[in-house]
Amino acid sequence: MSPAPVRGRPPRDLQPPRDLARGWYVAERSTRVGRRPRATVVAGREVVLWRAGDGTAVVMDRFCPHQGAALELGRVVDGALRCAFHHWRFDAGGTCVAAPSTRRLPRDASARVHPTWEGLGYVWTWVGSAAPEYPPPDFPHLDRRAPAHRRYRFAFDTEAPARRVLENGFDVPHFPVVHGITGDLALSWDTDVDRHTIGARITTDSIALPPPLDRRPGGLGRLCLHLRSTPSYQVLTFELDDRPVAHELLAVTPVTRSRTTMHGWTVMPRSGGLLGSAPVFWGYRLQHWWGTRADLRIYRDAEETDGSINTPDDEGVLRFRQFHRRWTDEGPGGRSGAARGRRNGVGGGTA
Repeated sequence: MSPAPVRGRPPRDLQPPRDLARGWYVAERSTRVGRRPRATVVAGREVVLWRAGDGTAVVMDRFCPHQGAALELGRVVDGALRCAFHHWRFDAGGTCVAAPSTRRLPRDASARVHPTWEGLGYVWTWVGSAAPEYPPPDFPHLDRRAPAHRRYRFAFDTEAPARRVLENGFDVPHFPVVHGITGDLALSWDTDVDRHTIGARITTDSIALPPPLDRRPGGLGRLCLHLRSTPSYQVLTFELDDRPVAHELLAVTPVTRSRTTMHGWTVMPRSGGLLGSAPVFWGYRLQHWWGTRADLRIYRDAEETDGSINTPDDEGVLRFRQFHRRWTDEGPGGRSGAARGRRNGVGGGTA
């Protein structure tokens, strides 16, 4: 489920998300962005999405800089977005290229356009600073040249902030409690990572899944969950006995303070044997849905704490939070919200 579109309504008092990291976030599915402008909310800011004449996806502030009309009420004419109120037209860069009802066009007559990248079935936008500070996601498992596979797309709404969604995979103690994954889980950290990436492996020598997937005597074998996360999206790989079983792209759309959409792809190789079979694919998909719903039930009523009460088992979450904080205004070396707000991208100055 993508953020509910807003159309033809006056501006609302939208509370931006707290502790929002600078990064690439999903604005909308690619198939839902077309020649007809579409309004939505990203990081507490109302934007309009549309395609220019060459098909490029554009993420632009929702309201016309002239008299504030909602731009989704307009239409794309000659590759530019035309406002319905006075027919001012803005190209993909936000420049006003026509204003037929105006004798003299002001020098600053431009609409704010936000950094955009389209790929993996989504239109992404950079949030929090004027220019992107790290690349958009690389997920080659969806490529047409990738080995044969089965895949599915998922989407869930939650009241949790984006950070909590992304840190969940690093929370080792919650796996046996919430998901019933037993075994002596061990956490180790990757060292070959970029400044914008944190990587970890959670392993156990023997894993038994909860019902109804616990049919194999002696468990399923050695499990490894490999996580590579940026402050705004992550890629996960699940392995059994060193064999990849599933790859997952987890992305988020921070909508407002009380709403985040988590979505992405799961890709499972079509290989020989039981692990590459259709029954295992559907069983994994059921387990994914069931496990995510269990997390969402916790998120629904959870409250942010001051972080002062922890145990050594919380190492994964604490280290991720430290990494994430470096990409928010509150982190060491972070720029103030006021400073960034003067030259922000979508949601700039709201972290």
